[in-house]
Amino acid sequence: MKIGIIVFSRTGHTLSVAEKLRDTLAAAGHEVRLERVTAEGGDPGKGGAVRLTGTPAVEPYDACVFASPVEGFSLAQPMKLYLKQIGSLKGKKTGFFVTRHLTPKWMGGSRSIAQMENACREKGAEIGKFGMITWKDEELRERQTTETVALLSGMF
Repeated sequence: MKIGIIVFSRTGHTLSVAEKLRDTLAAAGHEVRLERVTAEGGDPGKGGAVRLTGTPAVEPYDACVFASPVEGFSLAQPMKLYLKQIGSLKGKKTGFFVTRHLTPKWMGGSRSIAQMENACREKGAEIGKFGMITWKDEELRERQTTETVALLSGMF
């Protein structure tokens, strides 16, 4: 299966989890490509307009996994904008994960997953699994990373 892992990452945290997922899926025999959403502006705490500078196409893939940090109790603005402008996801199985600093789901993790899920559902996606990785606690982070990679790779 051709799988696109499409990630927005400011610090490299979200990207590092995406790389582990890519390696796991590739080891299982899938054709996997990790692509980055890139943007200028809109840094947390600084405000300002966001301009997307890298917008990977979803059309080449049979399935997609979208990944983003939580910023300001919500999905990072560049990923929100990206999901609004992508083409159809009709018939594509889709998974999601977010990285976050704070543990409680109500601190933005659940909301961010719901935002990705809703945006993809509007594009016709087949909604699959999701994961949340808390970055603050190293032991918890490692456990959640392992669980999320296993959960998402198990979709395909």
